[in-house]
Amino acid sequence: MQLVISDSRYSSAPAARPTWTRLIATLALGAGCLIGAAALAAQPAHLTKGLQLVDEITAAQNVGVFTDANNVPLNRYGGSWNSASDASYIRFLNQPAGTLPANNTKCAPLVTHLLKSAYNWSWYSVANLSFYDPVLNVTKTSASPAPYQYIALLKAGKGFASQVTRLDQALPGDVLLWWKIGSADNDHAMIIVSVDTASAIAYPTDLDASNPALAGTTYYAVRVLDSSSGVHSADTRIVPVNGVDTQIPGVGLGTIGILVDANSQIVGHTWSLPNTLYTEDRAGWLNGLHSRLKLQTSTEAVIGRMP
Repeated sequence: MQLVISDSRYSSAPAARPTWTRLIATLALGAGCLIGAAALAAQPAHLTKGLQLVDEITAAQNVGVFTDANNVPLNRYGGSWNSASDASYIRFLNQPAGTLPANNTKCAPLVTHLLKSAYNWSWYSVANLSFYDPVLNVTKTSASPAPYQYIALLKAGKGFASQVTRLDQALPGDVLLWWKIGSADNDHAMIIVSVDTASAIAYPTDLDASNPALAGTTYYAVRVLDSSSGVHSADTRIVPVNGVDTQIPGVGLGTIGILVDANSQIVGHTWSLPNTLYTEDRAGWLNGLHSRLKLQTSTEAVIGRMP
């Protein structure tokens, strides 16, 4: 379900909303606890910033605040890097200035904004930034690369420290990208938060619907941070609005699935996990996997580590 951003349900009734001073102070206290816990873990600054942004927006939503003082939604999926009328941006809670957190990005620009916020990163400042665009078939530069262009940069050894070829070597903060090979359609950029090793499910080969070509593979749940118009499994973008669970597009956390071979190299991925639990209905789980699965041969997923 796509939520209409202008829907009046986003706005708290004035009588129910605390003063902005009290609200900002409350959010600073609540989000600060979450951020402090996250900061204890050894993780790259761009991931810490991303988790902070999600925590702060979630804290506002938890007290029924979905718009800022100008009635602009706190969380949006949209914006453009170079647009004057609808610029993409991220904004953190600023208690002294009385400013609420906000997001107006799509997937790859979110990653670029977090890199800029954490390290003052600019793709234009990277030496020899020009890369070959496999869709446009030109050599070019970009201040905010699309996901498939991120992949082109990664494969060219530009901007990234290295490509991570094994899921078991992925770390929090690594950038996970995929693209339909040769196309800019349905490409996506995410930041890995964690790989749930306990979630591992060996691909079943004894069911009628089993694909022999996938024998020996293993499926893992992977928690990611991204900006999206849709939701993954266990997604923070499903928010109660006036008692109704509602999808709010934009920045959030969700869980995807990665299928790997015996060497932990990616075989395929899924946008979300099967709805059926493997322990309760193996055949139903397998059907759910097959209906979601994008194989590496057609939709390539790659992992890059930032310097």
